[in-house]
Amino acid sequence: MEDERKDILIIGGGPGGYVAAIRAAQLGAEVALIEKDTLGGTCLNRGCIPTKCFLQSASVLQQVRKADSFGILVESSSLDFKAVSARKDKVVRRSVDALSLLMAKNKITVIKGSAAIAGWGKVQVVGDEQRMIKANKVIIATGSQPASLPIEGINQQGVIDSDEALAIEQVPKSMIIIGGGVIGLEFAQIFHRMNTKVTVIEMMPQVLPNEDTEIAQMLEEILTGGGIDIYTSTQVHSIGANEQGDKTVLFTTPQGEGKLTANKVLIAVGRSPYIKDLGLEKLGIALDRRRIIVNERMETNATDVYAIGDVIGGVMLAHVATAEGRCAAQNAMGIDSEMDYRAVPRCIWTSPEVAAVGLTEKEARGRYDNVRVGKFPFRGSGKALIFDETDGIVKIITEEKYGQILGAHIIGPRATNLIAEATLAIKLGATVEDIKQTMHAHPTLSEAFWEASLDVSGETIHQ
Repeated sequence: MEDERKDILIIGGGPGGYVAAIRAAQLGAEVALIEKDTLGGTCLNRGCIPTKCFLQSASVLQQVRKADSFGILVESSSLDFKAVSARKDKVVRRSVDALSLLMAKNKITVIKGSAAIAGWGKVQVVGDEQRMIKANKVIIATGSQPASLPIEGINQQGVIDSDEALAIEQVPKSMIIIGGGVIGLEFAQIFHRMNTKVTVIEMMPQVLPNEDTEIAQMLEEILTGGGIDIYTSTQVHSIGANEQGDKTVLFTTPQGEGKLTANKVLIAVGRSPYIKDLGLEKLGIALDRRRIIVNERMETNATDVYAIGDVIGGVMLAHVATAEGRCAAQNAMGIDSEMDYRAVPRCIWTSPEVAAVGLTEKEARGRYDNVRVGKFPFRGSGKALIFDETDGIVKIITEEKYGQILGAHIIGPRATNLIAEATLAIKLGATVEDIKQTMHAHPTLSEAFWEASLDVSGETIHQ
């Protein structure tokens, strides 16, 4: 087949790649997007969307179980896991179909196949047929894959990763989850609410190791109080199997050696950049371990080659990849753009939800001489009382001189929605006084953020 030429070629159709494609097309480029699997990447097919579908089903099940507290009598409730999985698949299909329509609307050529850089401005595609695509600019958005650990027995049947957990056909009676970060805790609550006996093992001293210690400790207490066993500061040594085929996990805690047995073991220790067979060496593209090195304009060291999303490491979140995709596409089209990572919201869809933006209290105290903190508990929120979801707090961290907001941390109902106000505040350099002087509707959960801002100076009303 004769070589094809495009203005911009994008490798990978996840939330970074497809957004870059659409933005470049909006700016007048002829764009081709290569995807070896399904449009939407990990987020849409094996990450954000399907996990939140499972979490929503688990949440509805939990609501039904406590319906009597709202004056609603439900005679019985049971889990139909096949129906839960079918709903998840339906939501994913609809999202993929909608994305395909967006590609067509923006006149983006979508090519299914594996891509490898063949030289400057040249990418070889291997799919149903081989073809060579030439492009003025190339954007690499190949994402990531589940990370693994050097643990004996990790590759045996019954030890699964997050991708496999989403494709599981029946709910196990028991599960050990290695990793107490976002992925591990979300799956812990999914399966726990579906009547699986769940144990989480985390190597670091706290779950959610990158989040504010106070918030992480509160979540751990809530999860353990609900029946999930959690081991922190614990190192896994090996995974074996007994005569019944169940998995045995050997580990060391600060108190000594331990052993646990479960039907399944889920490895949830994050993800690593995917660069396999990309041909990066053809252009001498610089790497730091497995991640592609870029500058603030998303440029690699190779002329006219950009990289975005999980493949560059950093904050591996879909909305970060989206922002990086826009940035790369605009630079590729001659619009000078730089990434700003000061205000990146971080969300965990457990119940209660956790969300954060900016610095943790420990980070803030390490960078500033004087820091002030305001807090407000959801038990003082009328709306939280209406929801019967009063666990958690809003926490705002400011520097003392000007009152500029440095970080915000929320654990409680709808935290992942509430964090938007804090994210905008940090992006705009807002002060705590700006929040105090902004009216918040009543009764809403957002009042808790306002009350926390008042608490910075000891002016809170409902505490």
